[in-house]
Amino acid sequence: MKKGVHIIIAFAMVVGVTTQAYAQDSQQNGPKGERPSFSSIDTDNSSDIDYDEFSAQTLPHGDPQTIFDEIDTDANGVLSEQEFNDHKPPRPPQRQ
Repeated sequence: MKKGVHIIIAFAMVVGVTTQAYAQDSQQNGPKGERPSFSSIDTDNSSDIDYDEFSAQTLPHGDPQTIFDEIDTDANGVLSEQEFNDHKPPRPPQRQ
């Protein structure tokens, strides 16, 4: 009987730790798959996003400079709202 109680307690602890880790990840990284709005990144309200504003964002993967350069199609050093909206982030890998 004691062994069964220990197994139940261990299982409950694993579920609790897993749930807590998931909640912390969601809190730190926001909802998965949601892209921030242009205006939320344009913190100085200049109608464009410079590299400092862009790099302050938490990116799911990749080098911020490389991604910024990819979005900045006219290579003028800032992202217009059009460039930002035209950029389609890569799809996350399919889970199997």
